[in-house]
Amino acid sequence: MEKKKNGIQSIDVGFSILTVLVHSATPLPLKTISAQSGLSPSKIHSYLTSFITLGMVEQNVNTGFYSLGPTCLKLGLGYLDQVNILTSSQPIMLELAQEIGQTVFLGVWGNRGPTIVNRVDGPYSQTIFDLRIGSVLPLLSSALGKNFAAHLPLSFIEPFIVEEIEKQGTLNGKPIALSEVYDMLDQIKLKGISTSRGQLLSDYTSLSVPILDFSNMIYAGITIMGKIDLFDDRIDAKPAKLLKEAGRKLSELGGWTAEKYKISNY
Repeated sequence: MEKKKNGIQSIDVGFSILTVLVHSATPLPLKTISAQSGLSPSKIHSYLTSFITLGMVEQNVNTGFYSLGPTCLKLGLGYLDQVNILTSSQPIMLELAQEIGQTVFLGVWGNRGPTIVNRVDGPYSQTIFDLRIGSVLPLLSSALGKNFAAHLPLSFIEPFIVEEIEKQGTLNGKPIALSEVYDMLDQIKLKGISTSRGQLLSDYTSLSVPILDFSNMIYAGITIMGKIDLFDDRIDAKPAKLLKEAGRKLSELGGWTAEKYKISNY
């Protein structure tokens, strides 16, 4: 077998072919795979023959085009079964908290709404008794809640929004209009980040981004919170950029890819 210093070259070549198929939404002819991988058609054909035997690749009997096979699905599902968001997020949260110096917390959608399931404090974090593991946050006044409200399907989230509007009555001292809420959520989805400045806690501000799965569905959110006078919450500032990068990394662990969904703001 052909070997190079850090691994087996033939495996690298094989995965370069699979990568071309992964990034395509439709089956591909041999010449396209060749053009995109930079390998000759004859070399690719021998790999594809082996991949077909293993179920990694399928060939359409009518067109002759190639696509990923059922074994790839089994591998992907096996990987997802082993991904634990609490475990996989911990080192990223620790790094983010140290870099920014503020509190970072992870939230998921629980039985009663957005729920904090993990929290890491940074060097400049203040004690926040109202935000502990197990805390359920509101949809319209917390960055995490807005995050979920913006990215969950409207058919699912709308009853929760309406219920919160009826209970809360006002937002920032003004009556809440459903149309204005939807405009706010559209902007959050467009920018890929939500904010809450003095809404959840009067002297705190926070930023939150979604963690998306392989189907582009939110399944968690990662949030930074700090004192208004200590934390730069501008969405074009360094903390927001680092937070987006952390969310992107965690999303990719769940099978999400920017190329597949053509997302440029994340």
